[in-house]
Amino acid sequence: MKCFIFLWVLSAGLYAQTPPPPPALQEYQGRVIAQTMHWQGAGWLIRNKRDREEATLRMREELKLKPGMAVCDMGSGNGYHTLPIAEAVGKDGKVYAVEVQPEMIAMLKKRAEAKGITHIESIIGEPHDPKLPPASCDMILLVDVYHEFSHPEEMLAGMRQALKPEGVIVMVEYRAEDDSVPIKPEHKMTKEQINKELTSNGFKLVREFDELPWQHMMFFGLAENQ
Repeated sequence: MKCFIFLWVLSAGLYAQTPPPPPALQEYQGRVIAQTMHWQGAGWLIRNKRDREEATLRMREELKLKPGMAVCDMGSGNGYHTLPIAEAVGKDGKVYAVEVQPEMIAMLKKRAEAKGITHIESIIGEPHDPKLPPASCDMILLVDVYHEFSHPEEMLAGMRQALKPEGVIVMVEYRAEDDSVPIKPEHKMTKEQINKELTSNGFKLVREFDELPWQHMMFFGLAENQ
């Protein structure tokens, strides 16, 4: 009987330490949250014409990566940006690849192994938790992924804790102001909306790059009062 009571108390204690995540949102600050792209559509991420359409090489140049940096590719998918980022920061650097779909991580690992890249740490995150180590990142890159977050406040809080004091979040999102961008409306964001959501969650806009053909590129640092 004592053993049963002990196990019941231990079990109750474990459950008490892991409360359920908050409910997923359908809208946030006036914006409809898009559905996450399924891993079975991963081929679209590495399509041959992607650089021509989105100027991805130019975007990565604008990150101004240096050897030894610690960079997170948030929503890394199958590694389209993760692998060249790893090459840019070198073996003295660190790359965190965060994904909620294990199938995407498996694809990324296979592609990294083929290139002999070993300094990528894959993290299977949760919709409300990126699971990044505290103060670990010089930069967190989000390419066309933030608009899919079902728990934007929790994810931004997790990323805020993961940034080093001078670290930045880089938001790359399809331009909602431009009807010629051939992407569904719920997968686009305006500059005003991006700035509103980030500044209300402890960040400040520090830089912008406006020369990508389809996307906004906005850099956010930690606000002084955080």
